[in-house]
Amino acid sequence: MTEPYELTATEIVAAIEANELTCEALAISCVERVESQEGNLRAWAHLDRDAVFTAARAADKSSSRGLLKGVPFGAKDIIDSVDMPTTHGSAIYAGNRPAWDAPCIAACRNEGAILFGKTGTAEFAHVQPGPTRNPFNSDHTPGGSSSGSAAAVGAGMVPVAFGTQTTGSTIRPAAFCGAVGYKPSYGDFSLTGVRDNSPSLDTLGLIARSVADLALFRTAIMLLPFVKLAEVDLSCLRVSICRTPWWEQAEVYTQDLVIDVASRLSSAGATVTDFEMPEGTADLVQAMRDVSGFEFARVMLHERLHHLDQLSQKLLAGRVNDGIHCSYTDYRGALATLDSYRGRFAAAMEGVDLLLTPSATGEAPKGIDSTGNPIFNLPWTATYAPVVTLPAGRGPKGLPLGVQLVGCRNDDHRFLSAAQAVERVINNVD
Repeated sequence: MTEPYELTATEIVAAIEANELTCEALAISCVERVESQEGNLRAWAHLDRDAVFTAARAADKSSSRGLLKGVPFGAKDIIDSVDMPTTHGSAIYAGNRPAWDAPCIAACRNEGAILFGKTGTAEFAHVQPGPTRNPFNSDHTPGGSSSGSAAAVGAGMVPVAFGTQTTGSTIRPAAFCGAVGYKPSYGDFSLTGVRDNSPSLDTLGLIARSVADLALFRTAIMLLPFVKLAEVDLSCLRVSICRTPWWEQAEVYTQDLVIDVASRLSSAGATVTDFEMPEGTADLVQAMRDVSGFEFARVMLHERLHHLDQLSQKLLAGRVNDGIHCSYTDYRGALATLDSYRGRFAAAMEGVDLLLTPSATGEAPKGIDSTGNPIFNLPWTATYAPVVTLPAGRGPKGLPLGVQLVGCRNDDHRFLSAAQAVERVINNVD
């Protein structure tokens, strides 16, 4: 028998609408799941059980039929909420209480969703990990910087949680924790109330249990009328395998997984080809480093001036150091490099519905001192394209592996419809 905490957000909405489940019963199930797992995983920076139960009881008494009624969700601890602290993964902001909800949280609450708490993050959403561990093996990293969100969803604590991505901080942890991850087209989700990292690249994302859940929350976040994802005829789906210049950095089992998923899609009727990345792809690494470093060093100025001793050496040696040594001329040049590449990438995507590529180099690395290599996420953050990672297998240590789907910018609804079709093939759902 399926326990309430195991349901997807879409299933929760249907069960509550049909009076088969109460918001309170769901909240109790999820909180019990948190209590059974949290001591080992440490996915949460803040969770108020009493507030969760109060909100759930109020939802049961309400006649409102919001799009997300009763659905529990988490928010990365760089996203403001009026009733919980936002610490940005740093002791500098211990006890920091925002005066308002970030629009993404306000929108979800307006549709009846229940914020369970703040999920753990790397320090200022950069490279110094927090204490969170992988729900499939606590000796391994959950990825980052959206570590707590990925672990909470992967462990069954909540069906959906917000993450953010500046290079690979939503997609990679989702893949490591066996969840579905989504980085929308750049600019689709408001970043008001979300801590800046690199504003030219930052993207608010979602970690969930199904593509349908992503579409449901996307509708609420963007204040759009709900439109069900389209049924995609696989015989009309054009998929292209994208090995990228960094293909050899992927483990052989990761490469094999991508090829296997491509073969299954071909057998199901999709047209599968090989994708040739545009000229200048290799230049993205330095351009991204220059842009993210230049902006992050300036975003962090207050903390650098007044709380330098409370900042980790990893943070100071990472983007801060990159930014200090990046000239304004190099920064503007890097922005131009990225902008030019986006045009070439859009042209290369003509005639392609989806790219298929690794979500990460391999399984989640052992230890929690590193969050993994973002090289397979970097190009798609650079291009501003929408991305979904889907759980697609297990590695040699039994840890989750994902495949990454990439679509065309500003065509997310069609992209998610196609991603759902791929999800069904992977899950053997007719």
